[in-house]
Amino acid sequence: MPRTVTVGLDGSPESLTAADWAAREAQRREMPLRLVHALDWHSYTYAPLTGVESLTRWAEHLPSDTAARLRRDHPDLRVVHEQVAREPVPSLLAAAENAELLVLGSRGLNRVTGVLVGSVALAVVARAELPVVLVRTGGVGKGGHRPRSAATASSRLARRDVVLGLDLRRPAAPLLDFAFDAAARRAATLCVIHGWSPPPPPATRPPWVPARPLRSRAS
Repeated sequence: MPRTVTVGLDGSPESLTAADWAAREAQRREMPLRLVHALDWHSYTYAPLTGVESLTRWAEHLPSDTAARLRRDHPDLRVVHEQVAREPVPSLLAAAENAELLVLGSRGLNRVTGVLVGSVALAVVARAELPVVLVRTGGVGKGGHRPRSAATASSRLARRDVVLGLDLRRPAAPLLDFAFDAAARRAATLCVIHGWSPPPPPATRPPWVPARPLRSRAS
């Protein structure tokens, strides 16, 4: 099976924006795009609230409808889609085994938790052995639909610098290769960031020196 750019779908605006980003990335890498939708994915916040039958029909048509839209937007791109009757985390990890890159939607930033990626994305990122890209949505219009400007905003973001967070305590050759390749494909600057915790400040005196000098008693 050829290597693919794989994206996880759950029907949310974040996952649809991720599909748009993944389609452009697959075209850039000259790879097929693979859409994966797990039927046990329960986060159907944006599904039509018209009964179980409508929800089932919507879920069954989600990957095919998304694939059809992406084929219209990218006529030269090969798009395949599939549904699996499993939980999303093992489904996405299994799909990632034949992927060059895995793309998921991200809910963006939260002042309390930092990056709010969702439980599925967080679990996949923690266990995946390939690069995983989290894509934020450009906004949501009426009815939960992605506005036209979202794809344009993602295109502008694609021309920004590529930032790599590097942990010098762990092997990072595949990560470095991916970061350099991503920057080269975009003719972008690669910015490498390494964070570390400074050691505690030195004590003002050795621990064996008492705070006050001892006075000797006269005999």
